[in-house]
Amino acid sequence: MGVYDFNLEDYISLARRLGADTERVEVKAAAQGLPKSMAETLSAFSNTSGGVVVLGLAERAGFQGVPGFKARAVADALAQMCDEKMEPPVRASVEIVEFEGSPVVVATVPELPPELKPCFVKSRAMHDGSYARVGDGDRRLSPYEVDRLLEGRRPPHYDREVVEGASAGDFDDELLEGFIRRQRADSPRAFKGMSDEELLEALCVTARDGEGIVRPTLAGLMALGRFPQRYFPRACLSFTVIPGTSKADVSVEGLRFLDSREIVGPIPVMISELMVALRRNVRVSSKVEGAFRIDRPEYPETAVREAVANALMHRDYSPDGCASQVQVTMYDDRIEILSPGGLCRAMTVDRLGELGVSFPRNQALANILRATPYAEGFAEVGSVVENKGTGYFQIRASLREANMPEPVAIDHITAFEVALYKAGAGAEAGRFGFGLGERAGGGGRGGVWLPEGAAGGKIVRSVTEWSDETGRFHTIHVLAPGTVECDIVDFLEEAPTPVSSRILMDALGKSKATISRALNRLMDKSLVERLGPSRGPGAVYRLVQ
Repeated sequence: MGVYDFNLEDYISLARRLGADTERVEVKAAAQGLPKSMAETLSAFSNTSGGVVVLGLAERAGFQGVPGFKARAVADALAQMCDEKMEPPVRASVEIVEFEGSPVVVATVPELPPELKPCFVKSRAMHDGSYARVGDGDRRLSPYEVDRLLEGRRPPHYDREVVEGASAGDFDDELLEGFIRRQRADSPRAFKGMSDEELLEALCVTARDGEGIVRPTLAGLMALGRFPQRYFPRACLSFTVIPGTSKADVSVEGLRFLDSREIVGPIPVMISELMVALRRNVRVSSKVEGAFRIDRPEYPETAVREAVANALMHRDYSPDGCASQVQVTMYDDRIEILSPGGLCRAMTVDRLGELGVSFPRNQALANILRATPYAEGFAEVGSVVENKGTGYFQIRASLREANMPEPVAIDHITAFEVALYKAGAGAEAGRFGFGLGERAGGGGRGGVWLPEGAAGGKIVRSVTEWSDETGRFHTIHVLAPGTVECDIVDFLEEAPTPVSSRILMDALGKSKATISRALNRLMDKSLVERLGPSRGPGAVYRLVQ
């Protein structure tokens, strides 16, 4: 359901079946006037994905109209709250409509653009009055989440800060000399007459502390230091190989991890060490062309290297953010790269890969890495990044060249994740009867198909193929018929908003354990995604768009 295509009759019909309101819609009776908690909902919708407020219907009475509901007074109070009690003011569209013979107030609340977030309740101040929508409730944002949203208004400068206690002796001489040499070669006029020390200070590799002593900056140490983790122990990289498609999987020998290591050092060394670990764990296919043998790894190295470089460059280096590491996890069907801090400023998932579009969180670090060479002794050559806003574009291009699906990016307030999936093997599609069977469940979501002869209660295969018609990859999730997975997919296809596992249990008449197992299988195949906390109440589910 989009915020601007809300249909009251359709939604209430669904809400009555579910017995509850949903993530994108808040229904209140408002029999005694505008609820005080409405300010929290306005904040939550504005900071998340927008939503709709419906006042004048009693949820406990089956979403029936409230007798004697004073629609005009409530509408005026809501409009006043939007304008006077929220910061920034909420530009909601408030109207009075008739539903089953009763007046109802319907307000459409748009999501705020990144540069205006967070929206908060004025009387509680920003760090105590900012909310996000999770499930069908409003959750107060933590101070860390509020600070991350504020980065949409102005770029942070944590990477420019002096590292107390650090000195010139913390730099890697080889990397530092290569950096200076590259800068002088690229911009001879700009740095003519400058000493090396002046050049480093001008480029924010170093800065003066409160006593005037020149010390490395965080950006300088992360790019050119010998061991930055001396000062930032968790500003490192973890690499884990999982024997399956979920962290709950174990190998036949009972191992949870096939490989696991923590990678430290400056960014160029961490990237190179990660690539060494990757080569040790990926399968390589060979093809003879003429007199030469061409080896092709499961994942294009360019895609993985660029994704990891982006994660290390754009991650959150605030004091709180430095408590978390960048995580690279390799599953049987994908590689996931998770970095602290969501997308910054005006960047959105939809704009990733646009040529020339770049909103780096760490501008000084990005500029330094443009001229930072890879360390000797590794396969990587050249500079760590181009700093031209082409990193994600290169990821997509290299995956497409390898006939693999496009990367899947998920942005959260506190983290950003990108997943690189293996090709679904178009050659294997015939084996599984792709396109030959009937649609599972007698209808339901397009792209969920039953192969001939399929049986059993599980997802059989996810097939990815390139479409010349649309100019992109599409994944067809092949399901066996009459399974809980098919029922969940059909239910979520009709639901206009994400739903909880409790709603699925009630609607499908299945136990909690059955629904949980089915949801996990669907999430492993990237057909369903979970929003909100990973455990406990508040988690809701929707089909991956």
